[in-house]
Amino acid sequence: MGKNIRITLNDAIVIKGELFDTPGGEALKDQLPFRANMDKWGEELYGPVSASVEAFEDDSMEIMDVGDLAFHQDTGWLCIFWGPTPASKGDEIRAAFPVHQIGKVEADWGELNQLSGSVTALVEEGQ
Repeated sequence: MGKNIRITLNDAIVIKGELFDTPGGEALKDQLPFRANMDKWGEELYGPVSASVEAFEDDSMEIMDVGDLAFHQDTGWLCIFWGPTPASKGDEIRAAFPVHQIGKVEADWGELNQLSGSVTALVEEGQ
């Protein structure tokens, strides 16, 4: 069973979700709570996490779904996807490079579309 999480963006927007019981999800669970300084790229937020995440074996992919939470090991970036990015072809949701899907989140995607500039995120255990 995954772990419920809460992501608070800019101390105002709350996203609820789950970290999966996958190697990547487990690696991030072990670091809760942590922060990330994120930027927006199309309909994706991405940025480095404040935690040191142990290397893990997991499948990586580029095509994502709405609400996917992912991690890129080489950069230490946490990524939240909710729509097309500049790398997308048509309506697909495409990461810039292969990432590990580590969880799923639900949010008011319209609120996330209103974000601009640097976004601070606090990722912690949810209820």
